[in-house]
Amino acid sequence: MITLTVLTADFGGFPAGLRAHPLLVEKAAKLLRAEHGKRIIDSFTTRAGGRLASVFTSAGEDGAVCVVDDLCAACRIVSGEIGLSGSGGAETVSLTFEERPGEAVLVFLSAGAAPSVWGMPLCRIFADPFTSPALVREPLMCGGFSFTCDDGSVFSTPAEICGLLRHLEGGRLPVRVERQDRLPAAAAGRGPDPALIVRAGKGLPVVGEAITAAAGNGLMAVSLCDMTPVRPKTACLGFSIHDGMLIGPADLYDDPVFGR
Repeated sequence: MITLTVLTADFGGFPAGLRAHPLLVEKAAKLLRAEHGKRIIDSFTTRAGGRLASVFTSAGEDGAVCVVDDLCAACRIVSGEIGLSGSGGAETVSLTFEERPGEAVLVFLSAGAAPSVWGMPLCRIFADPFTSPALVREPLMCGGFSFTCDDGSVFSTPAEICGLLRHLEGGRLPVRVERQDRLPAAAAGRGPDPALIVRAGKGLPVVGEAITAAAGNGLMAVSLCDMTPVRPKTACLGFSIHDGMLIGPADLYDDPVFGR
């Protein structure tokens, strides 16, 4: 079993918090690289608008928690030294699963987005066969998916899709999606500018269908370099994972089909 963790944090950016400082990205990347083969397996660090964003794998959740604490403490020091003013808030979203051959994972980052931004995209990806035809043609997905919300309530689709939609309209957030056989499929953050992890490939959503379904809902799909949050945006990083090692990422919205 491996755990994939996405950390996003606001340590201050420039100007007025629009872009994370490269010194913060460099500090976080170096700290995580020093942990390769120790508390974590592999990592990738970038920025998402004004927030630092780190993706890393570990053999369990305990090591990941300690690494996040150390990284945040070090980055807050750097932020203070260069006079940046951020909330200091950090959020992690993680998914623990047994790696499959050809494991494909999509990491969606957001900038300028509300905590509820991933509710409808998750429904389109995992419960709407018109948006995700693989729900019908892929035998392993025909049984549907189970959505766990931030209040602990669980809805099984397709049977309980109407109840799920009403629950989301009432302000609840889906935070975890599993296939009906309990295979972990997705996990979503619940804070400002939340991240989203979606597994793809055989028995799970098709990459092209998933990234198309996640675009929209008030979010502009852009390449990673265009994440300045002058309006709500999302970027998608596509990874393959082999023995816990991150292969990639591919900047999947850096494509003319998503141009505006």
